[in-house]
Amino acid sequence: MSEFKIRTLCPEDWAIYKLIRLASLADSPDSFGSTYEREALFPESEWRSRLGPSERAKHALPLVAEYDGIPVGLSWGLIHKSGSNVAHIYQMWVSPEARGKGIAKSFLDCITAWAKVKGCESVALSVTTANDAAVGLYLSTGFVPSGEVEELRRGSVLRTQPMVKVLRNAA
Repeated sequence: MSEFKIRTLCPEDWAIYKLIRLASLADSPDSFGSTYEREALFPESEWRSRLGPSERAKHALPLVAEYDGIPVGLSWGLIHKSGSNVAHIYQMWVSPEARGKGIAKSFLDCITAWAKVKGCESVALSVTTANDAAVGLYLSTGFVPSGEVEELRRGSVLRTQPMVKVLRNAA
């Protein structure tokens, strides 16, 4: 494999987004609040709307990692409302064959840089507590546990740990 490339998904990339999102849900069902079964039923309009020019999209950074044009990773930065000082990371996933090549750390670096430009003071995420590799990555890049452990999904035995990375001192 050659070098990977990370780029922002645009509205015309909805089919790529659908492909990589469903691949992530199928490969790692214990890592996400949603499920493959739920999202596989989404109509094309739902996939298009997630990348469309909505007010929400103005505060989003949907990223895809590609090797030679083939999507191998996904991550999504989101600021829930204009003026918020917290950016969130969702949908972080790298395909098994592309793991260990620095893609996840590059996603974190991109979203952190974007959050700083947007004036955010911190970046937040939640990680499944049983995912030792992800927990280790987040700890090694400056995230710390923040808040109480929660259910992954309603009725799930799996738990998630909220984590936060402070970007600058709140003055």
